[in-house]
Amino acid sequence: MAALRLPRAPTTAALAAGVPHRFPAPEGEPPPPRGPNRAHLNALLTSYGRRGRLRDAQLLFDQMPSRDVISWTALLTAYADGGDLASARLVFDDMPRRNAPSWNALLSVYLRAARPRAAHALFYKMPAKNAVSYGAIISGLAKAEMLHEAELVYEEMPWQWRDPVGSNALMAGYLRVGELAMALRVFEGMTVRDVISWSAMVDGLCKHGSVSEARRVFDAMPERNVVSWTSMIRGYVKRGMCRDGLLLFLNMRREGVQVNTTTLSVALDACAAASLAREGIQIHNLIISMGFELDIFLGDSIIIMYSRFGCMVDAKRAFDCMQQKDIVSWNSLITGYVQHDMVEEAHVLFKLMHQKDAVSWTSMVVGFANRGWMRESVELFEQMPVKDEVAWTAIISSFITNGDYLSAVRWFCRMSQEGCKPNTIAFSCLLSALASLAMLNQGRQAHAYSINMGWVFDSAVHTSLVSMYAKCGRLAEAYHVFSSISNPSLIAINSMITAFVQHGFVEDALKLFTKMQNAGYKPNHVTFLGILTGCARAGFVQQGYNYFESMRPVYGVEPNPEHYTCMVDLLGRAGLLAEALEMINSMPQNDHSDAWAALLSASSLHSNLAFAKIAAQKLLEKDPYDATAYTVLSRMFSSAGMEDEEMLKVVQLSNLAMSWKKLNCMRRRLPPGPPRWPIFGNLLQLSPLPHKDFARFCTKYGPLVYLRLGTIDAITTDDPEVIREILIRQDEVFASRPRTLAAVHLAYGCGDVALAPLGPNWKRMRRVCMEHLLTTKRLESFAAHRALEAEHLCQFVWAKAQSGKPVNLREVLGAFSMNNVTRMLLGKQYFGLQSAGPGEAMEFMHITHELFWLLGLIYLGDYLPAWRWLDPYGCEKKMREVEKKVDDFHQKIIDEHRKAREAKKSASLDDDNKEDMDFVDVLLSLPGENGKEHMDDVEIKALMQDMIAAATDTSSVTNEWVMAEVIKNPRVLRKIQEELDGVVGRGRMVAESDLGQLTYLRCVVRESFRMHPAGPFLIPHESLKPTTIMGYDIPARTRIFINTHALGRNTRIWDDVDAFRPERHLPAAADGGRVEISHLPDFKILPFSAGKRKCPGAPLGVILVLMALARLFHCFDWSPPDGLRPDDIDTQEVYGMTMPKAKPLVAVATPRLPPQMYGRHGKQV
Repeated sequence: MAALRLPRAPTTAALAAGVPHRFPAPEGEPPPPRGPNRAHLNALLTSYGRRGRLRDAQLLFDQMPSRDVISWTALLTAYADGGDLASARLVFDDMPRRNAPSWNALLSVYLRAARPRAAHALFYKMPAKNAVSYGAIISGLAKAEMLHEAELVYEEMPWQWRDPVGSNALMAGYLRVGELAMALRVFEGMTVRDVISWSAMVDGLCKHGSVSEARRVFDAMPERNVVSWTSMIRGYVKRGMCRDGLLLFLNMRREGVQVNTTTLSVALDACAAASLAREGIQIHNLIISMGFELDIFLGDSIIIMYSRFGCMVDAKRAFDCMQQKDIVSWNSLITGYVQHDMVEEAHVLFKLMHQKDAVSWTSMVVGFANRGWMRESVELFEQMPVKDEVAWTAIISSFITNGDYLSAVRWFCRMSQEGCKPNTIAFSCLLSALASLAMLNQGRQAHAYSINMGWVFDSAVHTSLVSMYAKCGRLAEAYHVFSSISNPSLIAINSMITAFVQHGFVEDALKLFTKMQNAGYKPNHVTFLGILTGCARAGFVQQGYNYFESMRPVYGVEPNPEHYTCMVDLLGRAGLLAEALEMINSMPQNDHSDAWAALLSASSLHSNLAFAKIAAQKLLEKDPYDATAYTVLSRMFSSAGMEDEEMLKVVQLSNLAMSWKKLNCMRRRLPPGPPRWPIFGNLLQLSPLPHKDFARFCTKYGPLVYLRLGTIDAITTDDPEVIREILIRQDEVFASRPRTLAAVHLAYGCGDVALAPLGPNWKRMRRVCMEHLLTTKRLESFAAHRALEAEHLCQFVWAKAQSGKPVNLREVLGAFSMNNVTRMLLGKQYFGLQSAGPGEAMEFMHITHELFWLLGLIYLGDYLPAWRWLDPYGCEKKMREVEKKVDDFHQKIIDEHRKAREAKKSASLDDDNKEDMDFVDVLLSLPGENGKEHMDDVEIKALMQDMIAAATDTSSVTNEWVMAEVIKNPRVLRKIQEELDGVVGRGRMVAESDLGQLTYLRCVVRESFRMHPAGPFLIPHESLKPTTIMGYDIPARTRIFINTHALGRNTRIWDDVDAFRPERHLPAAADGGRVEISHLPDFKILPFSAGKRKCPGAPLGVILVLMALARLFHCFDWSPPDGLRPDDIDTQEVYGMTMPKAKPLVAVATPRLPPQMYGRHGKQV
């Protein structure tokens, strides 16, 4: 034993100096008795060991007045359980007497320390062994794959102990290394089998043998537990027999076996693999009903399942519902987003991750690359803290996917130079890149490298070598590589067949096809694609037809559109155009473009105009801008000696004639813009922040950019001259609005002022606003209300300052704006002492927020009509729900006002006292259209809607941004307060009559509108007829996006765009006059638009903004909360119809006026 002796354990004094022993027992255990009771001390010693309190265990052991073998074994076991081999060995060596548990404890610590040979030597030195000793050593040796030694111990094991413990341990070892026959031998020789034996055998047969044989063993089990059921279900799922696995899961439930989280996870995997969405949802519901919804492991499986279904909204909802998330949760959702081309969502989630692993980084690298954003992909790859071979392979493969083969070769070389050993997949990518570049010499060097590395027999490498030589024109070398493998894979055979066909050796390809069948290979769809292509090129019509007809009945391969296209090409080349057309019509889906293109090509080859027109019509129905169809038709018409007019006469079919006219329309000179995808246009190039994408387009393509958003023509600009052209010079052309789905549902069929298309109804509704609601006299009549709300605002902030609490400025400014609007509109105050009640206030706020969210939504159904039939995210359903809520709320307000008017009439009071009427009262008193006594309720509700939307969120958002920028820039705050002290003084409050004299404050608001406009775009305009701008053609019904966010950051018109400098707006000394907050003739900012669609409530908005800010800056000093500097204030924004700060602004207010100036102290707003 001397060879195994290790340093002695720490002495009692040393331990006591480090951690003094505290006799109180662990929680839930009685304290030790006062007298020396060894049994109790042994129990406490064992308890310390189980809890991992090794120092306390050692100290207690040292202080025990007497020790027995149980005491020594308890301490030894404590060290063994803690993995401290050295201390356990010293305790063992110092034991005056040892028993079997002592030897077993030391044996286990050697096995845990991954020292199976030392454990094996110790086992043979044991004076007495029991069943535990044999079971432990056999299991340990089997796990270490020392199966020969384990077998010898097993044979020495007494018969009465062998089954089931020893046999189970040996059988598990054989199954772990895939030795199924040896495991079966042990299993069949067992005289006693328990449920563990049967379950292990079922699991082993599923992994290494036949599922049917595993099921036979499973059915023969005398007793099954959840592990055996789960093993069998997993076996089905791993072999792709998911429906069988789910049926077994149902049987398990019927037999009353209690499932666990592992079983449920396997069932979710089965649903995901088999695309069984309904069953997956049912299992999800079962998980919730069983109370497992908080399990992280199951939560990850649910996210993966919904991602595979393509239900990313449900996957995100499951992710959000998880109270605890691990790295797998985040990676699963990111991977799902990437797989479904939702790269923007994936990137947002990626940036939110606190901890990222290689999977997180690699998924985003692949996501960017799949979009073609290789610059972003490479930048992200360079930021990876650790780059493993998977990440390197992903970036190399991404270059190949995007056609940058030379970069793929360079990055493979860089991978080796940076010390990362390439794997066979990365090497196959290299061969693919070399093949595409036709770099034969480098390909040969790579071939030699693969031989050196021993990769030449790898299936992927072997296949890539064949393809590389074939693409480089070296068919003989390709065939030599192919022939060097005794048992090539089906993929390699398909590559060789394709190589023969590409080089014109069709007969050799057919011979190889026959040879592979004789060798027992079963051809797949790729094999037949190569064979049919070869027959088409060689003109083997009958052979090709026979192969095609045999696919389904003989080989069980279902022809897909590519196979049909090969047959159309085969028949068309032979001049059998009628048969080719019949072949297309026999396709399960006869709208496959490639098949019609093959027929068009064959028709052109044989100069058959009749079949060419049929094929061209089908192609143009799918894509009216298909240049190939137009080119082929034009050439054939020209060959027939026809002019353009004659061509249209010949084209009798309306759809084709329409497409021909579209060709002429394509000759228009549209503004420059980014390249467009078929069907989707530029929609796929937009991120969750479209205003930034549009700004990037303007930077790249110029001040006027053309976009195709699905079926809609659109232009965008951030240039003042172009904006002036649209809003002023061509106001009559561009003054209309598009009828979006949100406007139809949420603006009463576009019957309001803000969102209505240009027309008589819009003019009448605007006239009502300007003549009855927003007149100067009426706005002045509410001045007292605004002053009262300003007083309440200051009182609330003063009370917060007195209590030492910071102020949530988003809340107080939102309440100020909301109260001012609702007092004028509805005659109610929703926040404060005289509020209409918290219930109605919350209902009002909730409806307003939902409305703004939906109105700011870029809904794909507006640009892709087919999307409305799908509506996968339920947007239109949500719009209808909010539409009803809004309508019910407005109707309740109207009904309340009607009842109040009736009560006044019955009391013989003056109902038409204009000074005492709110906006709803005014609208109820106005006559309707076409001789109606009153306006329709729908018209009143539409105007109410406009007033709420225009005057609440926009004002409070602007005020919050101004406060944030001023607190962030204390210099600006001091200048504002100096101006206020000069104009107002400290002996009174700011009044509305002072606002015109506050030049610097107006500059501050104007600067805030430059940097943080209330919304990223003006409400979209729409052209009524074709026109031109800057020499470019603008079609009718083009949608116009004026990017106010980019306008304020346009470096062509502003310097130092990211700096908050109000001084840039000060008028020149020669100009004099006050600073206008609305747009000036230079159109550098557009807070309220311009032209016909200028916001009619602009004067009210300016008053609300200036009054709130002037009062807050006059009454208080402002600073960030404790622990923050002004520079720490966050200025991140959130996209929507308005653009508020991402986080509410919280600041500390310090009163700067005498206390008596704050009125009724402490009262809440």
